[in-house]
Amino acid sequence: MLRRSATRLSTQWKPALSKRVLFNVANVVAARQISSKPEQSFTKLTNENDPNREKFFQYTWGTWLKNDKLEKEKRTTKFSIEGLNDIITDLYSQPTTTTQADSIPPPINNKNNTVSLPQNLTPELLGSSTKTTPVQITRLSSIHEGKYHRVYKIDTNLNTSFILRIPYPLTDQTTQKFLIESEVATMDYVSLKLKINVPKIFSYASDAKNPLGQPFILQQFIDGPLLMRQWNPLADDKEKPQLQNAINIVSDFQQKLNKATFKNSGSLYFSARKLDPPTTAEEVETIDSRWYVGPSVEKSLWRNKLQYWKLNDLLKLLGPWKQENVTSIIQDTAKVQLETLKKEEKNAATLSDNILTFQNLTHLAPSLFESSITKIPNLKELLKPRLFHPDLDPMNVIIDAKTKEPYLLDFEATTIKPTILQHSPQFIRYDGPKIYDLQKDTPEYKELSDAEKQQYEFIYKRTRNEYMWENAMNERTPDLITTMAPPIKLLRSPYVASLEMKDELEEYLLVDEAMIQLSKVWSTFYENGLVKEKEFPLKFTEDQIKKHNDELTAFHEKLIRVPFAATKGWVPQDMFDNLLKNGIIVKDKDGNYSIASEPKSKST
Repeated sequence: MLRRSATRLSTQWKPALSKRVLFNVANVVAARQISSKPEQSFTKLTNENDPNREKFFQYTWGTWLKNDKLEKEKRTTKFSIEGLNDIITDLYSQPTTTTQADSIPPPINNKNNTVSLPQNLTPELLGSSTKTTPVQITRLSSIHEGKYHRVYKIDTNLNTSFILRIPYPLTDQTTQKFLIESEVATMDYVSLKLKINVPKIFSYASDAKNPLGQPFILQQFIDGPLLMRQWNPLADDKEKPQLQNAINIVSDFQQKLNKATFKNSGSLYFSARKLDPPTTAEEVETIDSRWYVGPSVEKSLWRNKLQYWKLNDLLKLLGPWKQENVTSIIQDTAKVQLETLKKEEKNAATLSDNILTFQNLTHLAPSLFESSITKIPNLKELLKPRLFHPDLDPMNVIIDAKTKEPYLLDFEATTIKPTILQHSPQFIRYDGPKIYDLQKDTPEYKELSDAEKQQYEFIYKRTRNEYMWENAMNERTPDLITTMAPPIKLLRSPYVASLEMKDELEEYLLVDEAMIQLSKVWSTFYENGLVKEKEFPLKFTEDQIKKHNDELTAFHEKLIRVPFAATKGWVPQDMFDNLLKNGIIVKDKDGNYSIASEPKSKST
């Protein structure tokens, strides 16, 4: 039952094939697009009133078709350059220390409300500063404007460079505090305990009460190209060696992350900086007295939640969860969304369908993964909590130009949870129809039109990438490979769909879809000993399923019909400039943009 089997495309796929492929292409393009805009630099550091300063902090890597000005203002990262210089200067005044594992000192809480990690403050990483040659920033460059962070490169007169990461102010201060505190502790843990190559962190602040005036992470600069340069998901098979190399590097990181197992699920924090976890001291898992497992920082559990919740009430549903308590993790995830929807409904239009979805998921949770099941190979191992990096991706791997060693970046929202609940990385995930061999699986391929062939080739390449990843993981962690088996993916799919909900009101339909698909195979799962309950715990009538199918189709059509829906209306700046220049995008009287209905020569 758990063996992989190729899915041959049949005629039932053809009516929906074009829409499905277009939807997936949009997501691939959105995820892979990197602006070609050159980095911005700022070298005049003495005049705080220089108008170029203000421009330097503004978002430039894309344009939103609607509310562009507001969206860019949300991503302005203005900070004190003088304060940054002071923070860096303070690092050189702190005593260096040993890096022996048994004598590494805890993080230092500095008087300027920053925190530094003394084991990283070494001459090898910082260079040497003296009274006659104090450190001075000579150049500040904006090198990346991502989804959640602005990344700056800092050059100094000591020939030492740093990376400054500043989160966009897209969320509330409390959420941001938990995210930063956990990310730094996690990077510290994987560096010291798992020996994973990550940039060394020198200093950070989880709120704006510091000389910089922004929450930040100041870390080691690794000079080199991103692994993304080697990753083209739609490359032809002749480029498979390059694709395989990229997959191998990322899967090596995954293997190292899998080595550590924990007693509890949640997220890591420094013991010296506890953030009042909602548990008693006996329930907190402390690791080498340096770290502890506290509330999960999975983004969906926090996104827009504190406008409806009191912090202490929310924390009660965020763990930590005891080992193997998969049911509580799924139920609490559903409850966070359910109670949020109930609070939203008081101030908005009815959300009864959304609420019903998460009531159903709460009810379904106890039946999905039971520890007494014997037919799932290595279930005991799959239930052990392990680190889950949510953005394991070639975009987050940099290859050191000198050593050629890969470094893993951006641990924001990293969590600890049972392997059986961890989905594959987004860059290789593909949930559509499968084609493993174009000739064998699609005998009609030669007779298809060029457009149809492109659609089938797209499906084949996405299937190929996922298969290459799973083979790589099977070579590295064969005792965990069952988590990638199709039945296990289907069993956790309602939970994964609930985590991936963002802003679209209709996204609850994807959770419903996962539960409905699971209901169709439940009896087979029972017969094969994969679940204990004979009857599926939920009841879906034919009318409910028809209504769901109609609404889901309408939702997918909306995503296809609305330009750049997959990116919430965001267009990479170089692409936007080209589309605007050629009249494909036009500006209306309200300052918003839309796709032109006529060619430029005929439009006004």
